[in-house]
Amino acid sequence: MASALRGYIQLIFEPFNRVHAMFVSSSALVMLFPMISAPIIARIYSPEDFGIYAVFFSLATIFSAISSFELRNIALLENDRTDGAHGSLLALSVVAGFSLALFLLVLTVPDAWLTFVLGTNVLPYLKWLPATVFLMGGSQVLYTWATREIQYKVLARNKLILGLSTMIFQIGIGLTDPGAVGFIIANLLGLSLALMLLTLIFAKTLRLLRPQFTFQSAVSQFRRHYRLAVWTTPGTLINSLSQFLPDLLINRFFGAALLGQYSLATRMLNMPIAFLSASIQDIFRQQATAEFNEQGHCKSSFWRFTALTLAGAIVLILPVIILIPYVFPIIFGSQWTEAGTLIQAVAFLTIVRFISSPISYVWIISGQQRLDFLWQIGLLALSLATLILPPLFDPKITLYSTLWIYSLMVGAWYLLAIAISYRLSGHPHPHPEDEAAQ
Repeated sequence: MASALRGYIQLIFEPFNRVHAMFVSSSALVMLFPMISAPIIARIYSPEDFGIYAVFFSLATIFSAISSFELRNIALLENDRTDGAHGSLLALSVVAGFSLALFLLVLTVPDAWLTFVLGTNVLPYLKWLPATVFLMGGSQVLYTWATREIQYKVLARNKLILGLSTMIFQIGIGLTDPGAVGFIIANLLGLSLALMLLTLIFAKTLRLLRPQFTFQSAVSQFRRHYRLAVWTTPGTLINSLSQFLPDLLINRFFGAALLGQYSLATRMLNMPIAFLSASIQDIFRQQATAEFNEQGHCKSSFWRFTALTLAGAIVLILPVIILIPYVFPIIFGSQWTEAGTLIQAVAFLTIVRFISSPISYVWIISGQQRLDFLWQIGLLALSLATLILPPLFDPKITLYSTLWIYSLMVGAWYLLAIAISYRLSGHPHPHPEDEAAQ
């Protein structure tokens, strides 16, 4: 038994060197920031403020996820650094154009249409959406480049700056009683600081490589990697819609007050999980891509990182989910009791998605964009069905019961994704660049 345990621990930590450990440790430290600030923020902002920002943040995340049309991944797929830099410049240009188009869209779409989809409360805040999407999308592009360059110290510092500054801004601005806009401005300021740091790193690389980025080079890069835009981007959009559908539909069927309760609960749990999961995925992408390029498969990386995420789910996430209903009333007051119980309803989905998300990148490096797209369509359809049908068939159903149905059904779908990732990791596939050349 002891030998098996030592082997399991070795399997978990084998992918990591000292820099990797510092990178993940910084993410673990960032996990503390929401825990520290939430009791204060919950007393500064109202549940309605939480609900409004939940809708705004959902929109910003959905749009920023597709703002580069997944061309940011060119930086990882190109073996040559200059070609990778060209890909990042192309992705940044696409993000800028996308944000400008979104700005024009916000100005021209009739308010009546927006009210029908989003409600009246969020309309005054949509003017902040294009700037937020630009900063989030640009950060994602430069973050991917820094991952390629194995700049884990910089990325660790970036995570700390973003987490700490956002917490300070939310509290400081919140003391002026600004309402939901306090969340939005704090997020913009935090993103700006993080983006500045990433920009300095990327600019240093550009001065060294001096890539001749022209319209012709941009077209050449797009032709080589158009499958990212054609197949991966729709899948990313569908995945983002599926992820944030609960916020949008809870607001639609159960009202802003319950959305605020649910938003605080998921904020406390999912924000630190997202930081940790993203850190693991960043390292997995780099190591799995290297293994794939050398051996034509990434089975070793798959098993190591699956073991890591499983251990993280058992040691870190599961205890929090069990304790959170008892902790919430103590920390936030009796008015937030329901928030703690709601998070347990989505416990199964939270754990399975945490395990699945980092290793799902194997779908991209194995060139299975079409399969990923089909899986995302199934995810969206299942999410819509499990969130809309229960309240339609039973208007008296509680949000707690609806979330249980949603968690079990969608969690099972993520289990299928893990099984597919395992199959893809163990079989040789043609490199995406080779497919593009055919």
